[in-house]
Amino acid sequence: MLSISLIIITYNSEKFIGSCLDSAFSQSIDFNNIIIVDNNSQDNTKNIINNYKNLNCIKLDYNSGYSKAANIGIGYRKSDLYVISNADVLLESNFVANTKYCFANNTEIDMLSPLMLRFDKKTIDSAGQEYSLFLYPKEIGYNKKASDMKFEKRKIFSVCGAATVFSHHSLEKLKLDGKYYDEDFFMFWEDFDIGWRANLLGLNIMFYPKAIVYHYRSATLKKTFLSKIALSLGRDSNIKYHLVKNRYLTLIKNFYFKDFWYLIPLIIFKDILWVGMLTFSSPKIIIKLIKSSNFIIRAFRKRNLLKKMIIRNNN
Repeated sequence: MLSISLIIITYNSEKFIGSCLDSAFSQSIDFNNIIIVDNNSQDNTKNIINNYKNLNCIKLDYNSGYSKAANIGIGYRKSDLYVISNADVLLESNFVANTKYCFANNTEIDMLSPLMLRFDKKTIDSAGQEYSLFLYPKEIGYNKKASDMKFEKRKIFSVCGAATVFSHHSLEKLKLDGKYYDEDFFMFWEDFDIGWRANLLGLNIMFYPKAIVYHYRSATLKKTFLSKIALSLGRDSNIKYHLVKNRYLTLIKNFYFKDFWYLIPLIIFKDILWVGMLTFSSPKIIIKLIKSSNFIIRAFRKRNLLKKMIIRNNN
């Protein structure tokens, strides 16, 4: 029987973590481990967590970011399957049962995307990720009514980071520079980065509609006039910096001219527009980007390591 661990990453998550844990402890088949990695929450998150028994909680004394917290959780206890989850996620009661069934009967699967609905249980948040013509992550079915879509198990490019399922052996294959997730990605783009890497290494990423979660999209986003135009414009300057930085770290590591040469004009056009809007709305991020040379250098080094991994896989 496959073992399965749930890793929830929290940071000031008092609004959601209780409901998230209630859904995790109400599964028709139990998780083997439920692990919380808390990034030094300053609200009531820690007190809420303390009310739950049979919970493994790693309380960090600093905000490590999403990727490092995920790596800490994965390394805490060995399991056959790992679910990496945001706190603003509710798990349908048969999520564990259906996820384990899928992996047990489809041994070729390395990563799995659940069907992700909004809290209204009617609107699609993500049915897996694909890449857009501009090589940005694109949530399949985003904002469409679930009743209008026909769902079936299929291969996809990547998985929305709000809830991703990995097999243990896939994570070991994905390990780059000693890490699963790239810890230079403090937040955002880490899901698309690891999904792209999985594709380059020939791993199988599947969407499985019987595994269902409910996600409150952009739980950390304050609603403003700018956020109504584009979600990224509604972020504070620090988050905008990570959005831009991680976009280019992703391209440096994973982009190959032979695969996407025909998209280069569209990519340049989109990035001039998108980065221009972000920097115009928050000019301070330009200074931060200029000081990001260490991240760029490390990204090129990781690209070379990934090249070697791809060559080994092909031999």
